[in-house]
Amino acid sequence: MRNLQHSLQLGMLAPVYLFYGDEPLLMEEMAEQICALASPAGEEWNREVYQASEISPDDIVLSAGSGGFMGMRRVIIVRDITWLKRGKKAKDNSQSEGDVETTSGVDLEPLIEYAVDPNPDTVLILMVNGAVPSNSRLLKAVNKGGRAVQFAALKGMEKERWLASYLKAAAKAPERGVIPYLALMSGDGLLAAKSEADKLILYTEGKTAITMEDARDIVSGGSIAGVFDLSDRMAEKQGGEAVAVLRRLLLQGEAAQKLLAMLGTQYHNTLAVKDMLSRGYTAKEAASRLSMNPYAAQKCAAQARRYTNRQLSKALELLLNADIAQKRGEGDLSDLLEVAILRICAM
Repeated sequence: MRNLQHSLQLGMLAPVYLFYGDEPLLMEEMAEQICALASPAGEEWNREVYQASEISPDDIVLSAGSGGFMGMRRVIIVRDITWLKRGKKAKDNSQSEGDVETTSGVDLEPLIEYAVDPNPDTVLILMVNGAVPSNSRLLKAVNKGGRAVQFAALKGMEKERWLASYLKAAAKAPERGVIPYLALMSGDGLLAAKSEADKLILYTEGKTAITMEDARDIVSGGSIAGVFDLSDRMAEKQGGEAVAVLRRLLLQGEAAQKLLAMLGTQYHNTLAVKDMLSRGYTAKEAASRLSMNPYAAQKCAAQARRYTNRQLSKALELLLNADIAQKRGEGDLSDLLEVAILRICAM
């Protein structure tokens, strides 16, 4: 993706792009940059946007074959493509497996042929949410005639930098800790992160600063916030309150298996952070060395002070035993998890 950004900064446009991956928001942002470069005056009439369900590969090729008006490059965007998967061997064995890419009767051959030798007066952008098979002939064709770009999910510092830039563009100045908190609590994907950032922007309308209190008031933490709340109660040896938090999360629809896994991760991270603290590192340094979210590392550091190394190892053992007992049919996982939580609180 960085190579694509560099090319656009130099004013270089390819005649055909294949965007795919887990960040549709980044795909849309990049498509907007391409449109701005192709039509600097923002001429909407020189742009065509389709859903893949409403246009065939034949029609895409037909439209892309004609140039834009007044010598400008036409931009054609096709979103939500689901056509790409490995083809099956023809009945007459005339073609080997993978020679023809079809799905639900959609023949991609015209589009594959076009991608190899595209019209230089058109910029065609094909968007796929998710992975594209490495043996896709369309992928290979686009790489010959244009550029295929994968948009992997942003994580860690990359996600935090995106959020910082987004809030800055909205004239907001988040205080220290807000960005890591927002990145962690918004879960996976920039669409969710943007949604939470937009809520924060509206919530703090009329002021520039965004405080941690603002973030805690408005950001929906979901299961992540719930597990932090649960592990806080457990660290404070509040067994009754910890079980109440667990039951609330289950009533909200969180799966017991997911909560068990997240709780296990929390204790594993707490043990790792405690080891780093014992060697003289700060929570911030531990976060960097362990590739952890800074807010999560601070949480782990605070909880680590309430346990010995042996207690943390025992907590992990009790959680593992609950998982094993459930798989052996020795009880419902929700009940087994409650017992494990109470035993950890009693240590």
